[in-house]
Amino acid sequence: MAVPIPAPRVEQGLVSDVEPRVETYRVIVADDAAGMRELMHTLLSLEPDFEVVGQARDGFEAVELATELQPDLVVIDISMPVMDGLEAIARIRAISPGTRVAVLSAERRASPTGADTDIEKGTPNEVVIAALRALCQTGQSAPQAGVR
Repeated sequence: MAVPIPAPRVEQGLVSDVEPRVETYRVIVADDAAGMRELMHTLLSLEPDFEVVGQARDGFEAVELATELQPDLVVIDISMPVMDGLEAIARIRAISPGTRVAVLSAERRASPTGADTDIEKGTPNEVVIAALRALCQTGQSAPQAGVR
């Protein structure tokens, strides 16, 4: 089942003199491995400019969430049940053309995935975050180790 994640509640009437608001990129994480979804959720949640708005167990759920939530970014695995990442990417492109797509997969592919960037699982966290941030900010991934 696709899991939209509710936005945190903001108290009305409170003025914060902390930091100015940072642009926040709304993200869906799609991976059939629950541990990987949770890892990406935690990793992205530690960054002030990323908000995980949904998690999907397969490509079908990723497409459903992208249709409903119109996120800025989908981080998706290729090998998943029900609908693989390749088909899901094509459908996400059709229903949400402004959404950036990053493949995060252990599977190496010679052919293009249709994503904006391909990142190997096992790439250091800071490199993954930098690549995703660059993708959201400029529409292009930063050329770094583990990022294709």
